[in-house]
Order: sequence, then C-alpha cells, then structure tokens
Amino acid sequence: MNSALLEGLGGPAGRYARRSGPWFDPLPWSLLVATVLFVACSLRQIPCVQTTEGVRVNAFITLCYSDVPLAWTSSGFALGAHPFDGGQMSYPPLLGLLLLAAIGISGLLGAPVGTSLEVQAQLDGAQVFYAVCMVLLFACFLLWVLCQTFMGRDSQGVPRRSWDGMWLAASPVVLASGLVSWDLFAVSLTALGLLLFSTGRPVWSGIVLGLAVCAGLVAIAVVLAVTSAFALRGRAGRAGAFLGAATVTVALLHLPLLILNWEAVAGYYQGEATKNLSYGSLFYLGKLFGWEVRAAGSLGLMLTALLLLIVVAWLYLRGHRPRVGTLVVLFVFPTVLFGATYAPQTALWLLLALLVGRPGRPEWVAFTVTQVIYWAAIWGHLAGQLSSNPNIYFAAIILRIVVEVWIFVSCLRDAADPGRDPLRTPQVADPIGGVLNEAAGSCARLRSTQPGNRAETGQFPA
Repeated sequence: MNSALLEGLGGPAGRYARRSGPWFDPLPWSLLVATVLFVACSLRQIPCVQTTEGVRVNAFITLCYSDVPLAWTSSGFALGAHPFDGGQMSYPPLLGLLLLAAIGISGLLGAPVGTSLEVQAQLDGAQVFYAVCMVLLFACFLLWVLCQTFMGRDSQGVPRRSWDGMWLAASPVVLASGLVSWDLFAVSLTALGLLLFSTGRPVWSGIVLGLAVCAGLVAIAVVLAVTSAFALRGRAGRAGAFLGAATVTVALLHLPLLILNWEAVAGYYQGEATKNLSYGSLFYLGKLFGWEVRAAGSLGLMLTALLLLIVVAWLYLRGHRPRVGTLVVLFVFPTVLFGATYAPQTALWLLLALLVGRPGRPEWVAFTVTQVIYWAAIWGHLAGQLSSNPNIYFAAIILRIVVEVWIFVSCLRDAADPGRDPLRTPQVADPIGGVLNEAAGSCARLRSTQPGNRAETGQFPA
C-alpha cells in the first residue's frame, strides 16, 4: 500500500534527486531568521537609549551600548554639524555620506536641528536618528545574508543558494554587536564585492570593494587577499583590472575631500595607523605583566605586514594556490589580531571571513562562544563590574585570541593541503573563485608531490 501510494505520487526520490520548491529554498528562511534576529537586536537596544534629560542609562551594565544614538549629540549632528565638519575627518568618506543621508532623513521625519536646541530636544532627535540608522543597518544585514546565501555551489559547480546564509542569519555575534556601530554597512559591501567576484565580475567586485574600503578600513585586507589570489594562481596580469578598479574607486571618493581639506584626510588616516593602545587587543594583555606597549598602532601595522608577506611568500614558493575565502581569513584575522584595539563590533569582520573561509560547525561554535563572552566581558569591565577581579576580562581576551589563532592556523593548513579544505571538491576548486576557477589546473607552479598525492592526480589543485 505504501509502495502504491509512493508510485501514485511519483515514486520514491531517486539517488540524484534534488529537493526544490519554496519549502526547501534557503533564501526566504535565511531572510526570515535574519529579520527576527535583527528585530530582537533592535528591541534589546532601545531601552538603553537615553530619552529623558537627567535620567542617564548605564548601557555598559545592561550590555547594550551603541555609538549610533550618541553620535547625534556627541558629534554635534543635533546642532547642525555634519560628518565632514571640523579640522579632521571623523569617519571614512562613504560612511560619512551614509551618516549625512541619515541626518537628512531624520530631519524630514521631525528630528529638530539647531544651534540653540535644549538637551531634551537633542535627545528626542537622537531617537529619530537611531531609528533611521537601525533601518539602514537592517537593510545592510539583509544584503549580507543575501550575498552569503548565494556564495555557494553544489558538487557539480552550479551556482545555487546555500544554507551557509543561515549560519549568518542566526548568528549570536550579530545579535550582540550588530548595532554597536555602523560596521554592518562596510561588511555588507565587502560581502557584495566577494559575491560579484564569485560570479566572474572582477572589475565590478573591485569597484564595490573599493566602496567598502571607503566605509571600513578592514576591507583593505580583503582587497589584498583577492589580489594575492590572482598572483598565487599565476594571473598577476588579470589582477590589474580588479586592483585598478578598487584603487580608482577609493581615489574618486577621496578626491573632493582632498581638494577641500587634505590635512583633515591625512590626519584621519594617520590617526588610524598610529592608534594608541586600547581595550581588547593582543597588546593590551601586556597590562597583565605591568607593562604597556607604546605606539601599538604602528607596531601592529608592521607586524601585520610582516606576517602577511611571510605567508604569501611561503605560499608562492611552495606553489600552493589557496581559495579566495581561505586567503580572506589569512589576511583579515591578522589585521584584526594585531590591531591597537578590539571593539566588539570588530567580530563582524571576522565572522565575514570565517563564513567564506571555513564555515564549519566547530569553528562557528567556538568563534561564536568566545566572541559573545568577550562582548559581555568588555561591557562588564568598562562598567566597573569586574574591577575586583580584572583577570576575568583578560581571560576573555586570551580565550578569544586562542580561537582566532586556531582558525587562522586551520586555514593555513588548508592552503598547504587542499585535501583538508572542507569547501574544496574535485569539481569546484574554489566556490567563490570566479575567473580564477577558469584555470584551476593550469597554474605554472604546482606543489611538489609524492606519487599518488591528490594534488598530483589532479583531484585537488594545490
């Protein structure tokens, strides 16, 4: 009877059958989960916004601090200032334009702006500004989920919607840090740039990643990772179009600012490169031993550059050709690790790299747990709740760094031995490789192998 019923419905599913239809489509489910998560994040943040003059909210204790509503008053937006005012640029150019748009929309929605505003009027405007920014950042988050969902391929190399987007849509890291600052804007642009690259559009990818650089400087590491992928595949000539598009985009966005006040632009980037030591960084652990690192920003920049040069040189000399996603991890993680500070929202950049580089369950779980622990620890540290036992905060930093180093080393091993790479198959050398997959087996330099090695047999390009 069961057999007859199955035959009447078309028979049992074959070995190569693929489930289809809206119930098996990961995209709407990922977007739905992302919406629920962001609504929860927004609701959790709202009670921590000061709404009444004289009634302050300790956002550190309540674990919901955010730079976004504070910018309305601290940056002078309520008094009529804009992101490009002053003697020094305070935000990257594209982020400044986004904030300028948010200020304009807030004004249209009734947020009062003027030099003579009372404190209560400024607080009322801050709520409107925060609401506008939440909507914009929600759109950025959905874009990121959309890009992550489409950055997947099946075993035959056919582009498809991947359930990897669900790892992002349900991420507690986004729930914790998604609204701490505006990093979702730059991260979503970076994800879009990688998606365009995966579809064989290196020039458009360069343009979008150039925009991402103008919104968040960590995107520079992604641009360098993609450029290195070209070089390691023996296609340095084709890297020119990608890198040229990114460079021209960055130059065009900076040109008006350079003409108007080049000292403000130079001062901003000099300040970013020479940041003083701050919370959460690797160098901050020196306080455990009673010493403080000087010029942490410059030192971190030099260490990052040195490590990346060593990694790329080793990969080139050994003839290894890692995936683009693997290189994104190898470039982004050291950039963050050796930074002068580690704000909680920085975890969004690491999450982006993890999902394109090594989206495995153990890595995702370990990363999520340690990042959330650090997120809670830093607010407790800043609120003074851990002053009696500051080692708890240092332990959270160490735990986070250990997991980050583990993921970095795992990707380095993937680069050295493609057979270990969980995203690499005999049919697809690189899920987001784009034009690089066209010559997956034709690079001039291959890793020396023993007879019978997978790289030698062509099962896995080295």
